Amino acid sequence: MALHIQMSEEAEALLRKEALKNKLSSVLACVLFMLLGFGILYFTAVFIVGDTPVSFLAYTPPAEDGPPTNNPTPKELTSRSAPAASSVAPSVIVATSTAAVSLASVEIDMSDGLSLDSTLDIGLGDSDLGEGLGDGGSGLGSGQGGGSALEGTFYDLKQTGKGRNRKASKLAQKGEGGVLRINRNQYYEVLSDFMNTGWSPAKLGRYYESPNKLYASNFYLPVAKARYAPIAYQVGDAKKPETQWVCQPAGWCVVYRGKVRAPKTGKFRFIGTGDDCIAVRFDRKVVMEGGYRLISSFDAKKGGGPKLRLSTPGGRDAFFKDVKSGRDRDHKEYELIPTVEGIGIWKQELGGLMAGNTFSVKEGEVYPIEILVAEEGGAFGFVLFIEDVTDGKNSKAKQYDLFRTNFSEPSSEEINNMLRETGSVHVFNGKGLRLDIPYNKDSLIWTAVP
Repeated sequence: MALHIQMSEEAEALLRKEALKNKLSSVLACVLFMLLGFGILYFTAVFIVGDTPVSFLAYTPPAEDGPPTNNPTPKELTSRSAPAASSVAPSVIVATSTAAVSLASVEIDMSDGLSLDSTLDIGLGDSDLGEGLGDGGSGLGSGQGGGSALEGTFYDLKQTGKGRNRKASKLAQKGEGGVLRINRNQYYEVLSDFMNTGWSPAKLGRYYESPNKLYASNFYLPVAKARYAPIAYQVGDAKKPETQWVCQPAGWCVVYRGKVRAPKTGKFRFIGTGDDCIAVRFDRKVVMEGGYRLISSFDAKKGGGPKLRLSTPGGRDAFFKDVKSGRDRDHKEYELIPTVEGIGIWKQELGGLMAGNTFSVKEGEVYPIEILVAEEGGAFGFVLFIEDVTDGKNSKAKQYDLFRTNFSEPSSEEINNMLRETGSVHVFNGKGLRLDIPYNKDSLIWTAVP
């Protein structure tokens, strides 16, 4: 017999009623939670936070942290820097919320004679904010990077490889006492190839490269012994015999690289010299080379050729004869500057300083620059000026602007002290050479930028 159980109509109606009641309770609870959350948010926003007005915070940075601009404020650098800093630091106005930035008018102390306006607007646009004016300094530079300076890399063409894997290159020759020398023609052939094929780092990268970098903000070094460069780049030790050095003092070169911002619109030319040579590549064009050798004109078939020997009257005559006749178009604007005082032996042996080709720049634009200093062996030195020729050249000037990337100035006394400490003073005719070459104290700043 089958058993049949069926819910009564009354019980079924009660079950449906309870189910509807539960659904309504759930919906009502959700609505109440939403209303409660909205109420809390509204109360917090209106009665607790309120309408916070825009506020401004005046911040006055220390003088040494002043940001570089196209017309930077004076800054006191290290002992390599001669001019004193301004006594008033710039005030930068910083907004604490999204709003336009207010520019401050800053009074500048003009006691140091800088050619700046009495007020200076400090913008937050393309001004290299936070980069600093750097240090760098004179000569081969200093080990402090990150500022307004060009980075220098030291190459020893007598060696290849790195660390303990170093070995003599094909350019090396053994001299007396085990000191490595350089095959001069092969040395200048390598440098000529480097200069005439785009200054590629790979051309020199096959040779030994110092792991240490130096940072230079101007290029002014009296004649010194070639041993000073390896010591400065920490691959030589003045307390040890030269035969025990990582890099012996011959057949090396240094390349400084970076970018600079033009301080004004106009035409310029570099003026300088180097022992054995110095060359400048600006905006990917070689605009000046000078010294005892004209590297770019090296002729392997002629043992270097007469132009490689600018230290001889015949070499200089051959060079300038081709310049004037138009046969040498790469150096069409080059001329000799014999009027600058204090260049001593360079005037005696080279006839003066070399002025290069002119080039044009626009104020605020950034241009790549490379500077090559090369030494065959013996003594070396260099100096680099720049002349504004927008309104014409002055080939009879007694002094020119020092090419520099910050407010640093060379100190002949300090440089000569460094040379004495490292045993690098070059003696000529029984005397140590001291070159006090004059330059414009208000030289423009070609700020180095990343």
